[in-house]
Amino acid sequence: MKGKARGTPRYDWLGLGWARRPDDREIRTFLLDLLRENPLARWEEIRVRVERGVVTLVGDVSSGVARQAADDDAWATPGVVDVRNHLRLVIHPVSGDGPRAA
Repeated sequence: MKGKARGTPRYDWLGLGWARRPDDREIRTFLLDLLRENPLARWEEIRVRVERGVVTLVGDVSSGVARQAADDDAWATPGVVDVRNHLRLVIHPVSGDGPRAA
């Protein structure tokens, strides 16, 4: 690792061997692609903002699993230094009558 600053992340595994941190636009684009491919998060209304490597997730999701999947995808995105997950869990009833006993 000659010539590389200590603590600087390496992205060779992703084909990003140029060893620079992705800019905010690249981080957002990569994360949006991950969310679209993730079967747990692809149908959710998630808005993504990135500022200086900090990802903010905003919107409503239908399950805790979808919320966690989006959070995991954000942390797995190269260049991300922090994630602020402001996704709200909103449960929509199947009918207006509420749950039915079996």
